[in-house]
Amino acid sequence: MNIFIIEDELPAREKMARMVREYDAAANIVGEVGSVREAVKLIPSVKADVILMDIQLSDGVAFEIFEQCSVDAPVIFTTTFDEYLTEAFAHNGIDYLLKPIQREKLHNAFAKYTRLKTHFAHETQQTSVEALLKQIGFVRDNATHTLYKERIIVQKGLEYLPLSVNDIAYCYTENRIVSVITMYNERYFTDKHLSDLEAELDPKHFFRLNRKYVVNIHSIQKFKPEVKGRVILELTPKPDEVVLVSQERSAAFRAWMER
Repeated sequence: MNIFIIEDELPAREKMARMVREYDAAANIVGEVGSVREAVKLIPSVKADVILMDIQLSDGVAFEIFEQCSVDAPVIFTTTFDEYLTEAFAHNGIDYLLKPIQREKLHNAFAKYTRLKTHFAHETQQTSVEALLKQIGFVRDNATHTLYKERIIVQKGLEYLPLSVNDIAYCYTENRIVSVITMYNERYFTDKHLSDLEAELDPKHFFRLNRKYVVNIHSIQKFKPEVKGRVILELTPKPDEVVLVSQERSAAFRAWMER
């Protein structure tokens, strides 16, 4: 296993190299750098299976690397901060470890990579691309070639976690805060705008009812016409308010339900 380490603190870099070899004595450290500039210069010339990447580097944020060169290897991100979780999973991230790095969590991240590698080895090149897209959170609509999210990052308290879009019942905005309600009646929050979520979710399964709600078709139990051309929905889990399809969206809603 070839490992490339991007970490600007030398003691932390040495500790990670040591933990890498504890996991796999045959592991080969193919490069060690501490800055965005050095990483951009070296990444194209080395063949890494996995990159260990600190987010806060000596001359900038690690995501700048992806803007300046092609990064093909999966990345295990390390950081003192937790606010970069969403961005990390959008940049080849297969795991996100908070410092100080725990040996068990780093080894679990390598085990995850090994499982993924074994899976991809049994796929054709085309299927591997699709599988990789799914691993980093997207699914492709083959008819339109549009990429839609397969999972999103949500927040509960101080913790962030990935949530499968299949588990989303509906999303709604209130007082500029977007809540995500699951099929199991769990409530999470996201810092995305509702319009951003709408664009990321597959329209075969999700529909924008009005300015406030985006709903999963599987949460709709039944619906009936309302005054002024609107449609009233019965959703599961049951919201705390009446949910209506706006008059402007009612025709499109009926067509979507029969698709």
